Amino acid sequence: MHLHACMLLGFRYGRAMRVVPQIEIASYITHFGHQVTWIIPSEESDEFQERLYQNIRLFVIPCRFKTGVMHPLSKALYAIRIVRFVLQNAKAENYSLIFVRDGTFNGLLALYLKRRHQIPLVFEMSNPIEQRALIHRTYSRFPHLRAVTGIIDRHLTMHILRNADLVLPTTKWMADDFSAKGIAREKMLPYPNGVDLERFSSGAGERIRAEHRLGGEVVFVYVGTMDRERDLTILIRSFALLKKQVATATLLMVGDGTERERLEECARDLGVDGGILFTGRVRPEEIPDYIDAAQIGVSVIPPLDVYKLSSPIKMLEYMAMGRPVVANEEIPEQKEAVDASCGGVLVKYDPESIAAGMLALCEDPVRAGEMGERGREWIVKNRSYEAMARRLEERYLDLKKGSVAFPD
Repeated sequence: MHLHACMLLGFRYGRAMRVVPQIEIASYITHFGHQVTWIIPSEESDEFQERLYQNIRLFVIPCRFKTGVMHPLSKALYAIRIVRFVLQNAKAENYSLIFVRDGTFNGLLALYLKRRHQIPLVFEMSNPIEQRALIHRTYSRFPHLRAVTGIIDRHLTMHILRNADLVLPTTKWMADDFSAKGIAREKMLPYPNGVDLERFSSGAGERIRAEHRLGGEVVFVYVGTMDRERDLTILIRSFALLKKQVATATLLMVGDGTERERLEECARDLGVDGGILFTGRVRPEEIPDYIDAAQIGVSVIPPLDVYKLSSPIKMLEYMAMGRPVVANEEIPEQKEAVDASCGGVLVKYDPESIAAGMLALCEDPVRAGEMGERGREWIVKNRSYEAMARRLEERYLDLKKGSVAFPD
């Protein structure tokens, strides 16, 4: 049975376009003979365009948001522009479903299309509802006004979730949260992060080791954003404890962020700055090279509510590259993946436990290598783009076969 999925997306098309794994997975069904169309805004285009991107048809909608007092007007004009295009496009195309990621406006537009043209709605939620409200309140010069709009957004999001035909929460723990809020469990499919095995199978690790003169040291790698919420000083402190046992250990800190200088200062204060390499921002295509340069990946995440419902991508990328992981067990996704795969060691979120986990893998490289192999096998079967897209395809086909329900 042939599918044609229309995806209403909020990120910008252009030279710096960054496509998140969930969108790549949902679009991967083109590998199975299905068709995917993206409708996507662009600030670099002055006119409507039809493009092709990796076997995906794109309709590019121009959007130029003004600043200052003209900002609300420019957003309203864009809303009118995209609504007119989507309504006309839906008439001309025989879409099997409409996919929306997070966007409230796009979700409401897709609900209208569902009722008017009987097109099933698939709605992906990458963040808990409470976090969406917090974002509305935080990133604004008018926090009280944004608090009100956050409440409105929450109610509209719940309306979309109740009326969507398939809901894709990031994890099964987020699905539990939605179920407690009254969303039917049978129409939810947990949709965690996955890994593109075409990218994360091999890397130029020897080049990285040569460039940074790593030699024969045991190398750990952390890849990710260095911001205050991540509180990566715990990793620096853990590494300082490890260095007392393994003097030749090296830690690659790959990435950048607002807290990088504070982390470098912390390393100096603890006397381990010579063993930690802060790479700064690297190109996405270079990340497999840095993982390949290390023997062990580290994923330590603060046990905050928002992270407990998340799906950590970097841990999966370490595993896809055949690297054993040290991961804290307070994040359910990490605990489940490590338990199921036996691809690493679980630790508690404190420096002594993290350092002990790192030391255990240093002291038994044969066991560490076996963990890396098992972790990769688990990723191939459970979290590769192909494996995840197959599960999504199955639910899509069920939607096409079944009738679309229209709640009151």
